Amino acid sequence: MALSQRIVIVDDERAVRSGLSNLLHSDGYSTRLFESGEALLSDDDALSEAGMLIIDVGLKGMSGFELYTILKQRPVLPPVIFISADPEETTLWYAIALGAVTFLRKPIDVDNLLTLIHGQLSQEDVR
Repeated sequence: MALSQRIVIVDDERAVRSGLSNLLHSDGYSTRLFESGEALLSDDDALSEAGMLIIDVGLKGMSGFELYTILKQRPVLPPVIFISADPEETTLWYAIALGAVTFLRKPIDVDNLLTLIHGQLSQEDVR
């Protein structure tokens, strides 16, 4: 089953949401943007056709980790990449332990991000 090319971005910083969305659009992906975990959860169609989620750990309101814990209760959850400006190494390991594809520190290396997305969506295509 091929995953959708839509990527859901959850980040409370407008500049980050816009920047990631513009980058992903230029690479052929569509996006859905949310400023909080609560906003994502209140939109019943938010995850329909989502191929991947990019979630900021340090959201206002519920954290990205809290959001992910709620989302994991769904029958199907697309792959997740966590992002954060938090320099703590434990944040990386916690994200991986939760089941995320990876954790990227801000400012995000866009080449690395695109490589991860391409690899993950291509990997899912052959399953």
